Amino acid sequence: MRAMLLLGATLVLAGCQSAAERQAAATGEIEVHNASMKEVAALSKAAHSKMLMQPGTWDSGMQVLSADFTDGPDKADQLAAVQKQQRHATKCQTAGDLKPLDIENLEKVAGTCTFPRFVQKGGKLDVEIQCTQASGSRTTLLYAGTMGKDAYDVTVDQKSGEKGQPGYAAIRMRVYGKRLGLCQGKAQG
Repeated sequence: MRAMLLLGATLVLAGCQSAAERQAAATGEIEVHNASMKEVAALSKAAHSKMLMQPGTWDSGMQVLSADFTDGPDKADQLAAVQKQQRHATKCQTAGDLKPLDIENLEKVAGTCTFPRFVQKGGKLDVEIQCTQASGSRTTLLYAGTMGKDAYDVTVDQKSGEKGQPGYAAIRMRVYGKRLGLCQGKAQG
């Protein structure tokens, strides 16, 4: 009986998906332009199962490639805070550790967001996100690189505000990881 209920729920959900969501679910690939947060979140959720990274031992890290802030009394503190984000580790990663970012949470910290482009195809990632906070402050995020089940290498550019104005920040980071194999002596779950 439970299997029938699950099958029925799956069929109902499949009937509610757009053609783009069905394509994302089948291939894990997404390509949209001038899309809303709601549209991209639905496509990401549909593609989720095809994009899961494999549990195991991962060598991963984050490098700050550049950071520029408006001159002011807290510039040194801002630079120090960004530099603290750098990390590198080789460790066992479970499926829970490797779950993709919940994109719907972006608007909680960045304001109202739109996607001039969101392309996740053929192992490549090319995303532009523009967010506006209630104060009118704008942030642009650019993601470019490669993503797969066993490796990723993505450059992230974040620019907030206008150069020379209070609150301006331009940060470029590289986020990378490569699966090295099974975890030694630990469950892969």
